[in-house]
Amino acid sequence: MRREIFLMLGIIVLTVSLVGNSAFAANSNIEGHVWDAQTKSPLPGANVMLKGTSLGASTDLNGRYVIRKVPTGSYVIRAAYIGYREQELHIQVRAGEEIKQDFGLEAVGVQGKAVVVTGQASGQNQAINQELSSMQIKNVVSAARIRELPDANAAESVARLPGVSLIRQGGEGSQLIIRGLGPQYNQITIDGVQVPANDFGDRGVNLSMISSNMLGGIEVTKAITPDMDAAVLGGTVNFRLREAQGTVPSYHLLIQDEYNNLQNSYNDYKFVGSAEDRFWDKRFGVFAEVDVERRNLSSNELGASYVLNAPKPDVSNPVYLTGLNLTDILRDRQRYGATVVMDYATSSSKIALMNFVSSSSTDTQHRGETYGLSGDYRSYTTTDGVNKLNLITNLLDMRKSFPFFTVDAKVSHSYSENRDPNDLTFEFLQNFVGIANNERSNPQSIPSLAKNNLSQAFLTSVVNSNEFSRDRQISASVDLTSNVNFSRTVTSVLKFGGEYQYTIRSYDYNQADGDLAFAGSNPIRAAIISNYSWMTQSPYNLNPSGSNYLPITVFEDPNFSYRKFLGGDYTMGVPTNIGMMWQTLAIMKQYGTLGETWGSNSLASITHDYSGNEYETAGYGMATLNLGPDITFLPGVRYQVLQTAYTAPRGIETSESRYNYIYHDTTLSETHGFWLPMVHLRYNPLSWLQIHLAYTNTLNYPDYTAIVPRIDIGIGSVAWNNYALNPAHSTNYDAIISVYSNSIGLFSVDGFYKYITNLIFSAQRIITDPSKYPGLPPSINTSFPVNTYINNPYPVKLWGTELDWQTHFWYLPGPLSGLVLSVNYTHIFSGAQYPLTTITTTYYPKYTKTVLDTFYTDRMIDQPNDIANLTVGYDYRGFGMRVSMLYQANLFQGENFWPELRVNTGNYVRWDVSAKQSLPWFGLQAFFDLNNLNSARDIQLNQGSDFPAAEQYYGMSADLGLRWIL
Repeated sequence: MRREIFLMLGIIVLTVSLVGNSAFAANSNIEGHVWDAQTKSPLPGANVMLKGTSLGASTDLNGRYVIRKVPTGSYVIRAAYIGYREQELHIQVRAGEEIKQDFGLEAVGVQGKAVVVTGQASGQNQAINQELSSMQIKNVVSAARIRELPDANAAESVARLPGVSLIRQGGEGSQLIIRGLGPQYNQITIDGVQVPANDFGDRGVNLSMISSNMLGGIEVTKAITPDMDAAVLGGTVNFRLREAQGTVPSYHLLIQDEYNNLQNSYNDYKFVGSAEDRFWDKRFGVFAEVDVERRNLSSNELGASYVLNAPKPDVSNPVYLTGLNLTDILRDRQRYGATVVMDYATSSSKIALMNFVSSSSTDTQHRGETYGLSGDYRSYTTTDGVNKLNLITNLLDMRKSFPFFTVDAKVSHSYSENRDPNDLTFEFLQNFVGIANNERSNPQSIPSLAKNNLSQAFLTSVVNSNEFSRDRQISASVDLTSNVNFSRTVTSVLKFGGEYQYTIRSYDYNQADGDLAFAGSNPIRAAIISNYSWMTQSPYNLNPSGSNYLPITVFEDPNFSYRKFLGGDYTMGVPTNIGMMWQTLAIMKQYGTLGETWGSNSLASITHDYSGNEYETAGYGMATLNLGPDITFLPGVRYQVLQTAYTAPRGIETSESRYNYIYHDTTLSETHGFWLPMVHLRYNPLSWLQIHLAYTNTLNYPDYTAIVPRIDIGIGSVAWNNYALNPAHSTNYDAIISVYSNSIGLFSVDGFYKYITNLIFSAQRIITDPSKYPGLPPSINTSFPVNTYINNPYPVKLWGTELDWQTHFWYLPGPLSGLVLSVNYTHIFSGAQYPLTTITTTYYPKYTKTVLDTFYTDRMIDQPNDIANLTVGYDYRGFGMRVSMLYQANLFQGENFWPELRVNTGNYVRWDVSAKQSLPWFGLQAFFDLNNLNSARDIQLNQGSDFPAAEQYYGMSADLGLRWIL
């Protein structure tokens, strides 16, 4: 049925195209470029129109435009670009004649003087014009602006835009939240090619391995058109790779050193080298870049857990602290990247081959302490491991213009993997530390209350693990575009196409472990003591023939210092020697399963593994109708289908599951298809005012860890994945009003509303009817809780407002003309109903138990109340400076039925400063960046006590370097 529908749409497109073109058979094309008159740099997003008609086009990233099927006659052609003076020319169009018309626009400035636009203003102008000319509602970070930013990676560059907030790791952005919707609800693409998920378990993408130096621009689309993948609720982030530009070869070299305040280290660096040129009369271009960098992303982190004691509804219940975790994390990340882009372009065709490779390796050491107030214990945990992220993207893009239509065909391949090849964790336990009955205390007071008897903190468990997830996507798409002109004032562009994407993914986890506090572990403990003869001497005096446990003091590392943990707010105990941990593991492996305390953990190694594939197909039809020079109307529809087939284990836990987990693999398939209508309307009632309205429908597919058909029947509970989950569906409404001019720049107000059905939540229910959970045995204990995922039967509503102002003060006198301002503010609201199961037990007159599945209301997880960005830039001759502020307030981080146990972030305010100075030798430029100048912390607060539930401190960093541009 779908084939017939798409075939019919194709026939309609071709028929209308032929009819429209027959009415204006004697027509011509006008093409050319729009450049900066001084620098000859292309001006992307420039508007080129034939005055008094609806005939026009916007320039692409290379500044090129094409106005197709122009009837014969005399016209005035106008090129307009915010930040530049308009230019008008008279042209004569003759039948069958191809007309070339270039424009060299002059930057606004003091009359009669040649004005060269500064780097910061150039990047801002490009972003403004691309946003105004787009039929999608989007925000743009131009290539010029990226080069002005001090951001460590691509995620941080995006976070400067309205409506975007960050999830950080070690102070560096790793994932994006767009309009209050977390990473799994957004889509990341590179030149339109979807980046495969690279986080363990969900559809989110970790962006920490993508360097912003490689990018030719960033687009965040918040209201899509039917020719875009609709699997996105928040926004689509597209990272554009650079193509070769310019009239002469260009070379770029960056050398940078970094200082980390938390670790007082100077050994970070960044090297970026690129070259580009165009050959064969500028038709063939090659751009290549290599990026090598090392960053210290260490942090101090805190986590705290809270409970209520016999709480009552509708009153303020006291909150009790049950646990405190303090962790010192050393992260050393090395990142490598390379991109090669080759393109060959003529007036009627273009073929481009784009290749992107990025790899990061992060060595991580965790030294943590946990205080258990309810159990009156203190544990010490140390983990050492390496995380490796790799990404490869290849795209072949072929475009060809024919007399009646244009074809754009793409074939792409993308592969990502996330590996922890060898992680080791040691845990030491000290009981009876004297912190019981302090549950009402401030977490900051707990370490001082605990008894610090290190000789009684014994090695209990050792875990050695590895995990590997990978994701490979192969896709192909074809788009057909035809210009249909019914008159000079009524023109249209019809577009029809389809795409196919095949994805294969898998996840594998393996674990071996041992319990060295178990009575039967005496032989292994004796072997360890015998291997380290100094353990038998003073002050340890351990006896290998006895039953001595291994205290943490024998693993102490005297050369390691915690420095001022969390800025001096907390004290840490003894640091462990990680090299000795690995030596101890080798001894344990050598002695095998002595005392049955070391060996492979069958349950942990099997229960979360999965593999599978997905097939996504889509087709669409849309028309861009120009009704006079001021109204553009875009109706369209997209049909998108996802078929999934996953394999996962289903097993039953027993007392022997650590050694032999009883399970069988199960494969299940599901198919979901949706019709997704969309409409955009753009109206320019005045030369300085634009109104853009959009109605769109989008989807969110379940995380694969929710739909892989895993079942684990535990001793007292059940994990049951819901393989039949429906995709979430969002109906989106956007309205944006933009005021723009050379003096104002761009000021816009954007209101949005989302009505989301079938949003997927995790839930814990009680098994009252086993038939509701296919795969469970009928004899299952009906009092067992089941941990699963559900489609929320209640809609989620999310709405908000974004304000954005971008301008530069070219009209101020003298040096003040170099001021550049960018400021945006976002306020978001949401309402979601979360699953809740209540159990009511009655003992008289007879014993009855009533289970009620219900919901309670709160905000969406990850939704901030407020986001604000402020950037003030200044350029004067060879000097440039940039001061920026990032503000994020009250992100909702932890839902709970009881309001006292919910978690929100505190207000996060961060200041960054960057400066550069051109040097009088060989095109050199020196730069200096201060990142997180005020040492802002990421803090989450328990709502009932205002005590911290989580905290991350990473201090300030500074970059000093040289750029060489030729």
